[in-house]
Amino acid sequence: MRKQGVFLIASVVVFVIATISAVAQQAEPIQLAANSPAPAIAKPATQITISPAELQARVEAQQQEINKLTALVEKLQTMLEPVASNRAIVPSSIGFMPYPGGAPSPSPAPVESSPAYRAPRELLPDIGHIGAELGFFVGGATNPYKADKGFASGGYIDLPWKNVPGGKLSYEIMIGLQRTVTNTQSTSGVNVLVNTAVNNYLTFAGVELPSLTGYLAGPLPITSAVEERSKVLTVAPFELKYAITKLGRFRPYVVGGLGAYVWIGSDNNTASFDAVSSLNTYGSTIGIPNLAGLGVGSSTLGATLNALLKGSQIGGLAPTSPELAARGIPHGQGNLLFGGQIGGGAEFRITPKLSIGADFRRNQLEGKNASFNTFTFKQGFHW
Repeated sequence: MRKQGVFLIASVVVFVIATISAVAQQAEPIQLAANSPAPAIAKPATQITISPAELQARVEAQQQEINKLTALVEKLQTMLEPVASNRAIVPSSIGFMPYPGGAPSPSPAPVESSPAYRAPRELLPDIGHIGAELGFFVGGATNPYKADKGFASGGYIDLPWKNVPGGKLSYEIMIGLQRTVTNTQSTSGVNVLVNTAVNNYLTFAGVELPSLTGYLAGPLPITSAVEERSKVLTVAPFELKYAITKLGRFRPYVVGGLGAYVWIGSDNNTASFDAVSSLNTYGSTIGIPNLAGLGVGSSTLGATLNALLKGSQIGGLAPTSPELAARGIPHGQGNLLFGGQIGGGAEFRITPKLSIGADFRRNQLEGKNASFNTFTFKQGFHW
């Protein structure tokens, strides 16, 4: 509508200019009709005839008006140029026609990213809450290989992945450590070899043994009560966690993934094994009351066997050497196992940055009697 109004104004201005020019060039009276002469009006002669000077003044005045109108037309044309930058304006019935001089080359449009792609948000301090969680847990656990119940603790980090119907899906990394102490029985093959050596020495010394039935089973006990200490290190680097977030502060979840497990254990017979007592009891049977007091180098037989066979046994056979034990070097047996875990629990948001909850997980490992469960209480920090 604005384009049509401007065009109409320009047409009217041109028409007025043409009319004024035509009137200015007529020096004689205008005849209205060829067959109807104008009625004679009695006027003074000075009013009918126009002097050349007066006519020249009128022409100059009309020329000034023409100049003003020409300047107005040029101004209107200047106003129309931004509107018709690419195409000339013609009546609406004709439509748009191509620009006669060729459309100017458009400036290159800015490169926009695809609607399907959005730049990822970086972990910067100004982001604030991103839905991540860092926490720790403590509680109880059953242990693999039929060990007693023990104590478990550890930590985890929960990183948000994506929103799903009803909640969110997260990526979790969990590391836990648990330990247990179990009282059990252990048979030592090393004690069997020591009994053979002692009985052979006594036989060559001329001691008559009562029978060969206990030749391998005495004088040292080959089976004794031991205290088994075991530890399990759980490393689960890839787990998926689905949490329901539409229940407000209460958020139940399920979790599952793969993990690696390290088990290390040792058997300690310190409370039940005493070579001195066993040798003296056996010596009284064969007629040698002080069998444990026989000299062996710079020590006695009983003290030497206690130093070698008493302590935390590796594989239930024999303890580490006295020199290593004196330095406090840890020892035991262990294995690296692969498996997975599945479980669930619930969290309660105390504040936007703090939560408490409970967690249960079933750990399924490779091998016989290797699986175990954990039940822990947890506390999380959110950011």
